[in-house]
Amino acid sequence: MTDSTPFDRVAASLDPPPTEPPAASPDTPRSGPPAAVDEALVWEALSTVIDPEIGLDIVTLGLVYDLAIDGGNVRVTYSLTTRGCPMEEHITTGIIGAVYAVPGVEHVEPVLVFEPAWHPGMIREGAW
Repeated sequence: MTDSTPFDRVAASLDPPPTEPPAASPDTPRSGPPAAVDEALVWEALSTVIDPEIGLDIVTLGLVYDLAIDGGNVRVTYSLTTRGCPMEEHITTGIIGAVYAVPGVEHVEPVLVFEPAWHPGMIREGAW
């Protein structure tokens, strides 16, 4: 048996977010073109993605660098606090799942970048 830290136990208890859009319900008819994606809702959804090592969401941390919406396609350009961050997969799948939950989103493209490098000065003032 391996020793685990409190962080390991919390991380293991987290359900992975979906990595695909939710299946359309056969009982919900679609009429007309898909709804426009509301940018404010996408930002709100991204603010639900928490970096468990720090305990703040990725928007407050300043990890989301850009958001581009083209029809139902959403591209999220983001960074991590460090290269090799052990939460990369957790944060990336969190972004995908959160954005897919926004009405009208048909495709999510997470784009991980390290330039410019993230630094603590990017955290929203007053977050602590």
